[in-house]
Amino acid sequence: MEKLRVVLMDDHQVVLAGLKDFLEHSPNIEVVATFSATSELVSYVKASPPDVIITDYNMPNDEVYKDGLRFVDFLIRTFPQVKLLVLTMISNPMIVSALYDAGVAGVVFKQDPLSEVHSALRALRANTRYYPASFQSAGRRDEREVFLQQRINSLSPREFEVLRYFVEGESIAHIAERLNRSAKTVSLQKNSAMRKLNVESNQELIRFCVGNHIFD
Repeated sequence: MEKLRVVLMDDHQVVLAGLKDFLEHSPNIEVVATFSATSELVSYVKASPPDVIITDYNMPNDEVYKDGLRFVDFLIRTFPQVKLLVLTMISNPMIVSALYDAGVAGVVFKQDPLSEVHSALRALRANTRYYPASFQSAGRRDEREVFLQQRINSLSPREFEVLRYFVEGESIAHIAERLNRSAKTVSLQKNSAMRKLNVESNQELIRFCVGNHIFD
């Protein structure tokens, strides 16, 4: 089996060294580089894309992206062929859901056993998303589903209607004609829906709606 080429990033050298040592005991994984600064990681990946990036969510000294979700979104947009696994101490369902909405391949909680990283990498090798075991418990699942439903329920009937046609592939002009509204009104309603669903691009919007089976 070909080795999975992995790049690691964390602002704590002890965490980096420990994770690198742990992963290098696996014959199917090769840690090709480690970084403690976002700019260094980005430069490396541009020159030599790995199979997987494992990165801490919170990089407090990051002066370029300043926000974990913004950095994650940048990596996914810039390196769509690289799978992204996020390490974090944060188990807030709102943030974790936002990470999956952004397109991460998996999230691993730092408070979980290190073996979860191996589980995540096995899932990524099989081209499936990884969800941490502690996040899949009944309580967490209920919490996640409630949060998701709250976002969907915040949509007005008109916004919901606009999204349904948009996800089906219709243009703003066609939706406006179909619903007998102006194109400006339809565009405003779509943008309002995007804010409520916490997505920032048309691609994220479609991925969110399709991935959560909103219109099935």
